[in-house]
Amino acid sequence: MKSIIRSAAALAIACAAMPAAAQDSASAEAAETTVDYLFPEGTYERMMRGTMEQMTAQMMDSMMDMPLREMVGQMGLPEEDLAKIGKGSMREMMDILDPHFDERMTLTNSVMMNGMVDVMTTMEPAMREGLAEAYVGKFTATELAEMNAFFATPTGTKYAENAMMIFMDPKMMAKMQESMPKIMEAMPALIGKVRDATSHLPPPRKPEDLTEEERERFMGLVEGE
Repeated sequence: MKSIIRSAAALAIACAAMPAAAQDSASAEAAETTVDYLFPEGTYERMMRGTMEQMTAQMMDSMMDMPLREMVGQMGLPEEDLAKIGKGSMREMMDILDPHFDERMTLTNSVMMNGMVDVMTTMEPAMREGLAEAYVGKFTATELAEMNAFFATPTGTKYAENAMMIFMDPKMMAKMQESMPKIMEAMPALIGKVRDATSHLPPPRKPEDLTEEERERFMGLVEGE
């Protein structure tokens, strides 16, 4: 441990004494090392498989088990209209409409997740490059060298390996799940604020409100050749 600290101190002193161009190069190299610690190749796949898939399934289950009246009520429907809606849940309705709904959704989620993993994996090199550039913009070569010295220690390595994944931890996901009712409860007030903020604007026009020229332009955007 002492040797690592001494090495970090020597590297920090060396970085501080470098010319500006050399410091830029040292920063870029140190940032790449930082990203290797914090966001190694394959991070997106590790984040999305397992925990993300489980979280998506839990959120879907929670939504499907919520009574339709409660779900719609949280969107600000007037009480007199709300009273006309039954107490059945989406799951109860889908059991009638599609007895294979659960299996269908499980397969759908699996296919979608696999596809998203493939897409995110192809994006990962660019994300890692952007992350390294961001670290260069936020930290000096000296600071990056000090961070990397910490990441090289057993505790630092353990932290770096879990720094991104910790946000997908089941305990974090459980707390996020618990917060969903609060978000839904806040929606009517937020919708009201949006309505107030846009009240001075005229309502969106309907197709019949357009001029002939505007209608032709609109249809040209909608219809293919």
